[in-house]
Order: sequence, then structure tokens, then C-alpha cells
Amino acid sequence: MDTKKQGTKFTTAPIPSAAGVMTTRLPTEYDHELPPSTESSSTFHIYEKHACHKSITPVLDHTLERRSGPTIKEQKATHKEKKERQDAGLPSVEPDDNAFFLHRPYLAFHVPPRVLYTGSSKYTAQPAILIHEGCFWKEYKLQLLPSISGILDPRGVVPWRHNGGDKKAQKGDHHKLKGYKIRTWRLWGETGKDYVRSVENIRKTGEGTDPDVITRTSGKPEGPATADEVVYLRWKNPLSRQTRCYHFQYAGIDFFWKGTGSVKETRTCGVLLRFNHLKLVARLPVAEEKKEDRDEVCLGLYTSSVASRKNGRLEFFDAVILRLVDEYAPDVLARSGEGTEEEEVESARILRMKRSRLYQVFVATAMCMIKSEKEKRHTLLDLLVNVAEGGAGG
Repeated sequence: MDTKKQGTKFTTAPIPSAAGVMTTRLPTEYDHELPPSTESSSTFHIYEKHACHKSITPVLDHTLERRSGPTIKEQKATHKEKKERQDAGLPSVEPDDNAFFLHRPYLAFHVPPRVLYTGSSKYTAQPAILIHEGCFWKEYKLQLLPSISGILDPRGVVPWRHNGGDKKAQKGDHHKLKGYKIRTWRLWGETGKDYVRSVENIRKTGEGTDPDVITRTSGKPEGPATADEVVYLRWKNPLSRQTRCYHFQYAGIDFFWKGTGSVKETRTCGVLLRFNHLKLVARLPVAEEKKEDRDEVCLGLYTSSVASRKNGRLEFFDAVILRLVDEYAPDVLARSGEGTEEEEVESARILRMKRSRLYQVFVATAMCMIKSEKEKRHTLLDLLVNVAEGGAGG
């Protein structure tokens, strides 16, 4: 690709995608290297560690890569290793700041939001984003949490002291959080068993502070926490021919998760997943009179997997994302310390970009998109099976 640098701006040539959409790749310093440097991208593997726990990690787990998943012997070895680490006072998994995991808390008769954490273990990770699901995959509301302690309790939900009011108040201000009280009873399978029991003991003995009682500081009630930002992921044109398209906006830039045919699962039966892969693109801001000619830049890819315990693989083109941020959203990486952007090496800036809110939003929207696509496929298959059974019975 011929790319010429003109001051701080770049001109690029469009690349035709498999779907017929012209996609432009933002230029990087690797344009004249074949193949490009592996340091310019990050790969995450999405594994189902538990029914309510998905791991998004750069570390490849060979036991979960197989179609049938780990053997009984491997599962026992994994449980033994976790127990040994816990007995030694260590986290059950090795901490990794470059990883994420998605937790789905369970409270009977409630539908609390899923939580995206930064880190590899719920004991050391920090909650980053609450994910609220809409009806029929039409919309997801992402609440970006402030980095304060106690924003979530051990159940994995917002405690009652941070409740933002009744339904009307929360509907009027989407930055407000929905809190959940600790009930005097619990059903089997609910999260936070030990924590709920400890609160029950506090209520019986009166020794300690009930977390559902709002504390007062200097005569004034402690104010509830609110979300720093709110992002909406919306399913675009569900009744059109291009149904695999999800849109969200952040830092003034429009982003889309779209279906793609440029990647594929190479293993046996991988051809059956040809409609499961998607790409992340950014639509570049331009002048109003040229809105119909806006370019799209590919920022990442999702490749679905045939393995039973693996959803797929996420790949983000970090150097491309960094160039996009530099030119169109510099506030995302605004520095508060000494030194300037020019004095910072690119590898350090990429690392800082991977710790940014933008990167967290990319991962959170990817998990929403993956869930929606999977549920829509299963719903369609169930519908076809029911129709076939009904026709056979007639």
C-alpha cells in the first residue's frame, strides 16, 4: 500500500473487504515491513472458565483449545493447582494486568448487570464496566465505573448504599447506579455466599456495621457513587440484509462491529462458522459536506472458535488504534505528569492506551456482540426446529 506522510496527516488507499465495503487501514510505521511487527497488535483468547465467568486473556490455554475441552485428569490437575495457591495465600490464578474477565452475578428474582473486570482474578482485579442488557439484543448500556474502592460488594453487584434512587430517578439519569440490598435469605447458587452469611451474623449479634445502612459523615449522608460515563451499543438495522452490525460512539468517534469474511476458523468444521466472525471499524470524522464519503479504519477482529470452552479470539491492532487516538481523540491519552507525548516511546504509549477507558469499551462491546450473535443463532435454530416439527406433525 502506498502511504505518504504529509505533516501530521496521512493519505491512505482503500482496501475492498469481502462484504463489498471499502475499508481504509490507518497507516503506521510498519507499512513498509512484511510481515508487520507482532508488537503492533494484541491477541486475547476468550474462555468459559465457569458458567458465570469468562476469561479474556492473552495467555493461550491448550487444554481449552481442543474441541472437546479439557480431560477429567486435566480438570483435576487445575483444581489441585488452584487449591494449592489458595492454601498458600495466593490468588487462584496468576495475576495478569493485561487480562480481563467478565462476571455474571446471580441474585434470585433480579437481573443484575454483568461486570467487566480489568485483571485475571476477581480477588485482585478492579471492576471497570457494568453491562446492562436490553430486550431482544437491541441495546446494551455500559456504565463506566469510577476507580474507587467498594463500588461493588463481594456478591459482584452494586451495594445498596450506592443506589441512585427509584426507577424514575435512574431512568432520568443513566449515570446513577442500581443498588441491591442483602436479603435475610438466599437461594442455592447465588453469588457471595460467605459475604451474605457474615452480614446475617452482624445483624444477629449487632457487632459490626450493616452495609445496607447508609452511614453519615459530619452529619451528612454519604452520597452514592455514579458512573463516570455511559456508552450505548446498539444493534443497527435488524430487519435489513446487513443484520450483523452494532454501533457505539466514544470520544466523538463512531465505532462499528460488523460481519467480515476476511478471517476464518481453520480447523475441521470451521467453515460452518463463516458467518460468526466480526471486525471492529472506526468511521473517521470528516467535514459535514463530505459525510457520505467517510472512510472506515479496521481496528480489530473477532474469530469464532469450534472449541466447546472457547468463544473465540480477539485481536486489536494497537498501533492503528494509537494513531487513531492521536489524530482524532488525543484527550483519551492526556497525561497529567511531567514530560510530553513526544518524549514518551511508542511502546509505553501503547501500554498506556491499553489501560485506557477506550480499550475497556472495546473489550466490553466485543463481549456484548459475541453474546448477542450466539443467542440470535440459537434462537433461529430453535425456531427452525419447532417449525420443522410442526410441519412433520401436520
